[in-house]
Amino acid sequence: SVAVALTVLGAGFANQTEVRAEGVKATKNLSEEAKYAALRDENTGLRGDQTKLVKKLEEEQEKSKNLEKQKQELENQAL
Repeated sequence: SVAVALTVLGAGFANQTEVRAEGVKATKNLSEEAKYAALRDENTGLRGDQTKLVKKLEEEQEKSKNLEKQKQELENQAL
């Protein structure tokens, strides 16, 4: 009778341990999801920054090209 009670009690502790482990796992998954969401948001922001910088670079390259053309025209006039 005592052995049966201890066995049942032991099984109860084992079930509680499993439930606790599942709770930790759920928290860990939530934490991983939060990290993923934060990284996804950061990535989206960085991609937006990249788009703006690429556009600015293209504009600056166009300005440089135009200045180089003007420089060449002035040099040709000086000759």
